[in-house]
Parts: sequence; structure tokens; C-alpha cells
Amino acid sequence: MIYKTEPFKHQKNAVERFVSKPYGALFCEMGTGKTKIILDVVQNAEPVNDVVVIAPNGLHHNWATNEIPRHFGKEVEVFCWKGPIKSKKMKQEFNRFLNNNLQTRMLLINVEALRTSAGYDTTDKFLDSSVSKKHMIIDESTCIKNPKAIQTKRVLKLSEKADCKWILNGTPITQGPLDLFSQCRFLAKDALPYTTYTAFKHQFAIETTMTMGQRAFKKIIGYQNIEELTKLLEPFSLRLEKKDCLDLPDKTFSTVSVELEPEQERMYQRMKDDCIIEFESGNIVTATMALTQLVKLHQILTGFVVTDDGEAISLKNNRVKMLLQIAETSGPLVIFCAYKQNVQHLEEALTAQYGKDSVVVYSGDTPSNKRSEAVERFQSGDAQFFIGTSAAAKGLTLHRASTMVYYSNNYSLETRLQSQDRIHRIGQDKKCTYIDLVVNNSLDEIILKRLMQKKELSSMVLDDLIEIIK
Repeated sequence: MIYKTEPFKHQKNAVERFVSKPYGALFCEMGTGKTKIILDVVQNAEPVNDVVVIAPNGLHHNWATNEIPRHFGKEVEVFCWKGPIKSKKMKQEFNRFLNNNLQTRMLLINVEALRTSAGYDTTDKFLDSSVSKKHMIIDESTCIKNPKAIQTKRVLKLSEKADCKWILNGTPITQGPLDLFSQCRFLAKDALPYTTYTAFKHQFAIETTMTMGQRAFKKIIGYQNIEELTKLLEPFSLRLEKKDCLDLPDKTFSTVSVELEPEQERMYQRMKDDCIIEFESGNIVTATMALTQLVKLHQILTGFVVTDDGEAISLKNNRVKMLLQIAETSGPLVIFCAYKQNVQHLEEALTAQYGKDSVVVYSGDTPSNKRSEAVERFQSGDAQFFIGTSAAAKGLTLHRASTMVYYSNNYSLETRLQSQDRIHRIGQDKKCTYIDLVVNNSLDEIILKRLMQKKELSSMVLDDLIEIIK
């Protein structure tokens, strides 16, 4: 076996199990080193292989700059998707990559790009150019959980040209067991004994008929036969939790109370009252409409309001001040925000206090070529503060820090769980502390409570959402 970096026992066992298999699912908790496992599987498979890695945007760059150089011992040529191949230089670079049949080739592309003809055609052309065994890897495979999504359909179509297929995920079920159908379908059409999503749903979901006006529809109210599903997954999947295989330090959680400024409090109460009037008048009739109102209320708590024209107006607030107090005593700090306006406020405040070079940002607005640089600068010690949104929740290693602050939480349980393990990973030798900034007796508390219960606000019904606002 070839190992560029010495594997842990659980990693070595996994490689030995999967190295001769045509497909597999690494449902390994974040931080257990599943990326290393699959790279070790690929480099120990014979003959020389070609590899397509598909991941959420930004995460595919992490493979190029961190994971492959660190763990892949064979000679390898990597082509990392940065957008449509239009320039003469980029065309020459891609053609050289396509014509190199002397060593392992890896094409890294973000799953969103496959919605476009440029991204799909590039991947298809690479697969057609291969004369050796082809591996296809989906990192954070819940990105193909929706069987109706264009990106899922295109990934499944491309997968027909691959010889070996792998999915990686620490949380393969984010909404329910039905998430697994497309992920397993990618691995092999016969991985599960169900040829259609409908048949799979009938077996594992409990549905009831609902009516709204003149329309009748099916609604899932629960799940069944989970033990049967677990047994079906066992032959080709590996489930690892850190507590079972790694000696990582514990996590501790705490909250820091934030007081509202008088104007914030007035605006919050006024909007809350307006929402209740809207509900009682019958203008808000769906859970989606109610969630929209919750977002507006939450934005006020975090320090801004969005006008009807779409302009974000900053509000005087104590959240930034509280974060600066934490920063004084916490050393390297990772901070997660729900909104880009929060990121902007924090970046300005931390830059003013500690200097421009002390802060890096990783958000949906961060250019792809700057994302890896942000991680590298923070991990190397060049920057003291890493500010991220949900775009930074997956796949990144930020274990230079042992303290993480949730400046504002979004409603996604997956984002919360994924983000926590950016600092709680292999190589971390300190206890990890997580701090939530919370306005007492407000929506802040309700969001955090739901996340700690491993639930999402977005899964709540209209009546429950109305009660929250009231």
C-alpha cells in the first residue's frame, strides 16, 4: 500500500476494505479524514487512474491546494475548474491536461458548474479522453440528494462513464432517509433494490393526503423500515464517528448575551406586531411566507434592516462590540455569520482594531481563487480572524483556532453541524469552544434551541411559525 501520510488505524482499515471495490459510501463524521481515505484508495488501485472530483463550489479548490498535495503520493496532474474555458491560454492548458496519459489525471469541478453546458461538456470530454480506469468522487454528496435537480440528473448521466464511484459525506441525511436515493443511485443502479424514487419513498416514508383549497397532495409525516434501509447500506458503506476512532478533545458550548439598542428594540417590536397583524388578517398563508418574516426579524437582531428597495441599512447594535471583547482574549478566531451584511460589519470592525492583514473572509462573494488563499493565510498564522458564511461550512480545515463564534445562526442544521467541525478535526490538540451571540427572549434563542435539538425552523409548519413570532 502507498501512503504519502501515515494513516490512522481506522483509515487504513477503510482503504483495505474499499481498494478493490467498484463503489462505496464513506459516511464518516466530519474530521475523521475521509478525503485522505478516498485518495489512498485511488492511489492504491491499479492501473493508473483518472479521477473526477465533484464538490460544492469552493470545496473543489480545497482538494487542489490542500488535500491532493498533502495525501496523494503518486505523480498527478490536476485541472481545477475556474469557469468556462475560453481564453487561448486556458484552452492550451486543458488540451495538455487531456493529452497527458502518462500519469494520474484529476479533474476538479464544482457541482453547480454541471448545470451549465460548459461545465458538463468539459467533464464529459475528460471522461471520453480517458484510456484507463475512471474514478468519480462526489464530496459532500448531499449536493445530489434531490432527484429532480438538474445537477443531480447530470451527475448521474456522467457517472455512467465511470468505472469506480464514491460518495463522501459526514451527514448523508439532512432532511430524512429519502436523501439517500440519488446518492446511492449514483454509486450503482442496483446498489439498492429500488429502480425509482417513488418505489423507494413508498417503502421508507409515511405519507398522508392533505388538501389546500381545491388541491390535494401527499405530505410525508414520518419514516418507516429504517432498520431495513440500514442493512441495505451496510455492504457498501462505512459509518465512522470521531468518538469511535480518534482521540480528539471535547467540545464545549456557551452563549453570550447581547443587549439590543433602543432603536433596534423598537424596530424589532414594530415588525413583530406588523407580522402578527398580517397573520391575523390572513395575508400570510404559507410556511415560506412566515419564514420570510422570521428572516426580517432576525436581521434586525443582527444589526441591519433591508428596505423595500433592497437596500441594507445598518443599525446601531452591540453585537460587534461583544465580538471584539471575545476577540481580545481568544487568540485565533473563526466566526460564522448568516448574512453578508454581518460579514461586512465584522470585517470593518476587526480591520479597524487589528489591521487589514489580520482578517480573511470566505463567503459566497469571495472569488474562487481567493478562497483557498483565505484558508492558507489563516492556517499559517498570517491572519488572526477567519470570517465565514455557509459557503465555508464544508470541507475546510481551520484547526489553528480552537474557538468559534456564531455571530448569527442561519436555519440550516447541516450548516451548523458541518461548520462546527471546521476546527474540531485531526490535528486539533485543544478543547474546542463554541460561542453563540444571543439576544435574550428573542428569535435568536429559538433558532439556537432548534439547532441544538437537531431540528430546523424551515421544517416547521405554519401554525408553529406563527406561535414563534407571537
